[in-house]
Amino acid sequence: MGVEPKNNYVNNTLWGLLEKSSRIISGILVGVLVVRFLGKEQYGVIAYGLRIVAILTIFSALGLDSLVVRELITRKGNKDTILGTAFWLRFCGSFVVMAGSVLYASIRDDAHTTWIVFLLSISIVFQSLSVIDFYFQSAVKGRYTAINQVITLFISALIKLYLIYVKAPLEWFASMAAFEAAMIALNQWIFYKKDGQFIRQWRFSSIEAKHLLILSLPVICSSFLQMLYQKADGILIERFLHNFGLVGNYDAGVRISEAAYVIPVALCAAVFPGIINNRHNKPLQLKRLTQLYSIMIWSAVTIVIGGTLFGDWAINLLYGSKFELAPQVFKIFIWVNIPVFWGTAWGMWMLAENKQKYVVWMQILNGIIILVSEFILIPLKGINGAAYAMILGSYTAFIFMVFAYKPKQGLQIFISALNPKNIIEVFKYSKNK
Repeated sequence: MGVEPKNNYVNNTLWGLLEKSSRIISGILVGVLVVRFLGKEQYGVIAYGLRIVAILTIFSALGLDSLVVRELITRKGNKDTILGTAFWLRFCGSFVVMAGSVLYASIRDDAHTTWIVFLLSISIVFQSLSVIDFYFQSAVKGRYTAINQVITLFISALIKLYLIYVKAPLEWFASMAAFEAAMIALNQWIFYKKDGQFIRQWRFSSIEAKHLLILSLPVICSSFLQMLYQKADGILIERFLHNFGLVGNYDAGVRISEAAYVIPVALCAAVFPGIINNRHNKPLQLKRLTQLYSIMIWSAVTIVIGGTLFGDWAINLLYGSKFELAPQVFKIFIWVNIPVFWGTAWGMWMLAENKQKYVVWMQILNGIIILVSEFILIPLKGINGAAYAMILGSYTAFIFMVFAYKPKQGLQIFISALNPKNIIEVFKYSKNK
């Protein structure tokens, strides 16, 4: 029978939400000021470069995130070997990402754009130490990650405001990605040591590396496909329409919609250990899963309705008249939140059940529909075509997620999750704890 800690998961969720809320606020307030200062052309170059780096990041991340958390929970005695192996895999992979990003940009773009892409890619090296965060997730100690992120966001925001004040060139803003990643890595090391853990005890094991890579192969494939169809839009807009200003307009609308993505990630990262720990108590596990789904879907519906009603006003207020195409993109793209929120929880469930192959199939289906639709719709509908392509693929994947694995149970969970009563039960559970 699964045993749930009294306060750990609730507190972990609250810490996660604090960090993600801070990220949303910083992204909207300071991020918008940066976008307005750079303008759609210069911002389009950064958005384009970030997409190239993000697609190739899979060769550093290697799909290890949730997998390492699961391994740390189920194999506590192998902590140092798991973390050490994961670190070196990601560290070596980060140089593959840097080389691939610069190579692609140097072939397709001018020297200035290639330089910006290189500056953006440096951050991947420092992100190798994010394996420490996997330990904090497995130990349900989300407060360390939350404090780290909030400190970094605050200092980074001050520096970005200063760069705006002195009218710094584009290169300085591109370098901020590496600075933020380096600061997060340093703070993670400090908190890890504060928790009584030591990096010097980490060990690399070729056997462990093979074990992790074999387990992560389906996740690597699905993550690459996911990142490809999520980030190819900006690259294809530049390729088809040959205008960084349009990339900037598109990304400005999308980034506000995507700001909400941190909410399901925070919730799932906080409660995933609980779902794993209750794997031997299926009724309790399914109950917690249904409650999580309910929170996800109603949170997404609230965001979608609000964004649709007030999108024009909000985007114009944030960006001004120079980003004239961003409001329309935002009001289309905001509808992707419903399948994204659901899919984040569903992916965690598949990992808990060791059924990653369903995630791969879903990503393949989703990716094919989105990419084919983008090739057709971007030349016809411009940047709105990219947003419509995301809608087509995401809702097709949504249907797949409900019926692919144990369709009868999946449909039952979906129907149960539509009942807001589940959310009330979660609050009662939290209060009683």
